[in-house]
Amino acid sequence: MTDEPKYDDLNRSIDSIIAGGEFASTGDEGVDALARLAMGLRGLPTPDFKARLSAELLPKASTPAWWPFASFGGLIARVKSLPALPWLRRNRPFAAAGGSCGLLAGTCCISGAVASVFGLASAAAVSAFIDRTLPYFVALSIAGLVAWLVVRVLREQGLTAKALALAVRRHGIAMGTAYGAVFGASMGLAMAMGLY
Repeated sequence: MTDEPKYDDLNRSIDSIIAGGEFASTGDEGVDALARLAMGLRGLPTPDFKARLSAELLPKASTPAWWPFASFGGLIARVKSLPALPWLRRNRPFAAAGGSCGLLAGTCCISGAVASVFGLASAAAVSAFIDRTLPYFVALSIAGLVAWLVVRVLREQGLTAKALALAVRRHGIAMGTAYGAVFGASMGLAMAMGLY
C-alpha cells in the first residue's frame, strides 16, 4: 500500500491552512499532526523580514568621532605587517605551552594567595607551603615543557638531536617568555601579598 493518499491529504490540508488559515481534520492522526505543525509555522517571519527589521533596528557599526585613531586609516594594517607579528602567530602554540607550564609552576603561589584571601590559612602557613612546594611545581612544569616540546618535534620531524636543538632554538624564546611572564606574575602576586 502506498502513502500517496496521505501525501495528498497533507497537501490539501496545508493548502486550506494557507488559503484560509483554518485547520480541517483529515481523519488520519499522523497527517493531522503535521498539518497542525504547518499551522504553527504559518506565522513565522520570513528571512527577508528579519533582515529588514535587523537593518532598521540595529545601527551600522561605524568608527565614533571621538576615536583617536580614526584618522590613521591603515594603522591596523601597518601593525599587522610588522615582522614580529607573523613570527608570534607561528609560535602561538609554543607561547601557549610556555604560559600553561608557567601557570603550573606558579600554582603553589596562586593557591596560597587564594587560601590567604579567603582566610583558609594564615600567612605563615601559606608561606611555609610555598617554600616547601615551589621546587616541585617548577620541576614538574619544566618537565611538562620539555615533554610537550619533544612530543611536538617527534610528531612533526622525528626525534633527532638536530631536530630537537633546532626546535629549542626556534621556539624557545616564545616558550620561555610566556613561561617567565606567567610564573613571574604568580610569584609577584605572592610577594605583593607578603606570602613569599
